[in-house]
Amino acid sequence: MKKTIIACFILGVLLSVTDSKAQEAILESDTAVRTGKLPNGFQYYIRANQEPKGRATIYLANKVGSVLETDEEQGIAHFIEHMNFNGTKHFPKNELITYLERSGVKFGADLNAYTSFDETVYQLPLPTDDSSLWRNGLQIMRDWAADALLEKAEFERERGVILEEKRLRENAAGRMSEQYRPALFNHGRYAQRMPIGKDSVIKKADVAIAKAFYKRWYRPDLQALIVVGDIDVKQVEKQIIAVFSDLPPGANPAPREQFNISLQDSTVFVRVTDPEYSQYVVQYFFKRYKTSLRTETDFQKQLIERLLNSLFDARLRYVYNQKKPSYLGMSGGLSPLVANLQALELLVNLNPEQVKEGFMAFWTEMERIRRFGFTEQELAEAKARTLRSMQITMAEKEKIRSVNYADSYLQSFLYGDAYLSLEESNRLTGSYLEHLQPNDLQAELASFFNSKDRMILVRGPEKPNSGVPDSAALADWQQLVQSQKIEPFTAEMTTTKLLDRLPVAGRILKEEKNDELGLTHWKLSNGMDVYLKTTDFKNDEILFSLFSKGGTSLYDAVDYPSAKNAVPFILSSGLGNFNANQLEKVLNEKVVNVQPYIADRSEGISTASSVKDFSTALEMVHLYMTQARLDTARFAMIIEQSKAALRNRAPNASRDFTDTINYVLGGYHPRRKPTAIADLDQINTAAVRRIFRERFVNAADFTCVMIGNLPVDSTRMMVEHYLASLPGKGKHEQARDLHIRVPEGRIRKDLTGNKGDKASVQIVISGKYEFAETTNLYLDLMKSSLAFRLNERLREGEGGVYSPGVYITKTKEPIGFYAFTISFDCDPASMEVLIKAVDEEFDLLMKSGINEDDLQKFVAEELRAHQVNERTNGFWLTYLKEQMETDEPLEAVLKYNHALDQLTTKESAVYTKKFMNRANEIIFTLRP
Repeated sequence: MKKTIIACFILGVLLSVTDSKAQEAILESDTAVRTGKLPNGFQYYIRANQEPKGRATIYLANKVGSVLETDEEQGIAHFIEHMNFNGTKHFPKNELITYLERSGVKFGADLNAYTSFDETVYQLPLPTDDSSLWRNGLQIMRDWAADALLEKAEFERERGVILEEKRLRENAAGRMSEQYRPALFNHGRYAQRMPIGKDSVIKKADVAIAKAFYKRWYRPDLQALIVVGDIDVKQVEKQIIAVFSDLPPGANPAPREQFNISLQDSTVFVRVTDPEYSQYVVQYFFKRYKTSLRTETDFQKQLIERLLNSLFDARLRYVYNQKKPSYLGMSGGLSPLVANLQALELLVNLNPEQVKEGFMAFWTEMERIRRFGFTEQELAEAKARTLRSMQITMAEKEKIRSVNYADSYLQSFLYGDAYLSLEESNRLTGSYLEHLQPNDLQAELASFFNSKDRMILVRGPEKPNSGVPDSAALADWQQLVQSQKIEPFTAEMTTTKLLDRLPVAGRILKEEKNDELGLTHWKLSNGMDVYLKTTDFKNDEILFSLFSKGGTSLYDAVDYPSAKNAVPFILSSGLGNFNANQLEKVLNEKVVNVQPYIADRSEGISTASSVKDFSTALEMVHLYMTQARLDTARFAMIIEQSKAALRNRAPNASRDFTDTINYVLGGYHPRRKPTAIADLDQINTAAVRRIFRERFVNAADFTCVMIGNLPVDSTRMMVEHYLASLPGKGKHEQARDLHIRVPEGRIRKDLTGNKGDKASVQIVISGKYEFAETTNLYLDLMKSSLAFRLNERLREGEGGVYSPGVYITKTKEPIGFYAFTISFDCDPASMEVLIKAVDEEFDLLMKSGINEDDLQKFVAEELRAHQVNERTNGFWLTYLKEQMETDEPLEAVLKYNHALDQLTTKESAVYTKKFMNRANEIIFTLRP
């Protein structure tokens, strides 16, 4: 009888839970996505999307990560990811990379993969206008899914590459992370299964272990193909069915266990130090189980979490601006942690000379939030920001890039989350925002603050009497704060208008058209030149930039520190009649970003906005050029905090290495020395005000380029009011030549003192030249060929580096100058061998010129990249600005494809002999 009662009781509870779940509205995924599952368990997600045109993003997702590894396999999941690029059934050895690069798909930038705790994902963006390349792309995905060759010779060669990838983490942050991660992950399986693996496995594991792991876990019931792009969905579905249906399901497949982390009923304190770490950081983690996205309740919960992040960000910025605090910075918010956990993270970066005062100021604000939450006004502002963001997204719904959709479907496959249509997400957001109250957010906050699973992490320098707080000190300071009376948060109100009245308009004196480029040129009455290009690349995006010559070069040594640092001080002070907090209130619902800059040889203002907020962007430009402000209290605080940081920074060989490189490449010029306290003493408010005004007071010296959804007539009116109204003196400045030059000849600088088992190398080969379009194209070709060869030699051949960096610098002013820069980290024991290998490849390229294979890869990659880039506003803004600043022809872009076609291996030999000699070579090294 008792058993029957108990059984009925349990059944009742289960029915109650079931009824509760049934009442929750299940989120419906976007019907624009074609999904399916093949008989072998393989899944697919397909969506047609036109941005970018003629392209598709393809992911092969595998629910296979490091968490599945046994003790003897730690690192094998990541090892297999590497091996899939080193030979498959249809593309043995490195033929896969070679084939794709010849087709314009660049390894690293386009073709890539990653391995995490729970998944391994292969990424392949493909052109859709080449049927043969498309078929082969699907075949590559099929090979990765089941037909990796895992040859022993390639496996042995790849060990070095993976060890070098692991070596990149040999720094203070990496060393400290190794110490605190186990406690952060509750000492569970995730703490013991970092995807990079263990040295002992990477160095010694037999290829048979990798083959067994691959056979056990790379199988169709754990795999999915995601295809989003400019495609025919029905046709692609047929192709997927044809290519992936024969994937063998495997006999007696091992169950794919879902590993979760249990919350602990404890507060853990971890204090880690490192001799190269200079910051004093205290960080709190309040852990909780992560929210999924399957029901409307889940959606509401995630919306509240996003709002809380927005509220934390706005509140902490306001407090920092208002109170001129004793800490250097603080942050707070909710974020995923690992596996099934998320955390409320609260962090403060302390002034090393005011550790207690800074912490107490930080904890006072955290306690204020814990007790009182956020105000109705704060929530209203956060709601407005969220709605504005959704408006922008809806306006751009036809312009969303394929990769954004693909990432959403990846989350669905891996974790079962719903993927909503934009319309449904917009509807739910609006519906829930309307009814959300501060108490709803306070309840969510309380669930984190009341968590019994907490971790307190303190990081600081490893030195005597460092002042890094221990657990007892923090507990005392917290108790002291919590015993005090704390008032609820209040914020000042402000007007919402930047300008009281519209500026008196100037005039457009002359209008010219460039039909080839779609440009309109206006000469304004104050002397400014404005170039307008109307595009349809984005529905709700406008980019523009004002620029002129001069910069810090026009100031002598006494004024240089003030000129160099003027912009940060001005930006942190507010604008016009508004201080920093008031300005933020005015801009709360605006989608606008206005950034003045003063560089070595130029100054300008870079701007981005929505169409609706274009006038606000222009108002801000007008104010920066007429009513910039400087907060003297903020100025004094920043100077003092910067001095404290310099006085207390720990010795750091990597920082010394970077400083040495900059100083030597700057020809030992005083302006290339690292910042010292004496430099800070030279900065003064009068000079900052004067210099900023001098750089922006003369509109006649500026050119403005505007790109985006800009109707000519309405833009004309706004340009006349906000730009033509600016004062202009008619004087055009030129930057001063300070004779900062890279030294000539052969130089080597060897530094020691690195704390990790890692060497760093940078090689710079440079010279003077005549800046010209064809020459620049051949220099780009040389850089590309050198990158191909060094990757083949240093990574694939020597197994000595993870990814060598190869860069090209080209300048026209003050002199024509080029420089090739090669950089890599490596095993200190291999450093000299690898430097010699670079020299050999450089000499070989100089003597023989570019081969046909490298030329074909370069041209293919440039053509493919150019096709995508020329459909973006950012490309056109950067291109037109650079051409104008260097006085080069604007129409060159129209001939770019033709110029690529004219490149030849024969002519390349002339250029390599001229530019790749090592007469001017500087080698920098850093060793332990």
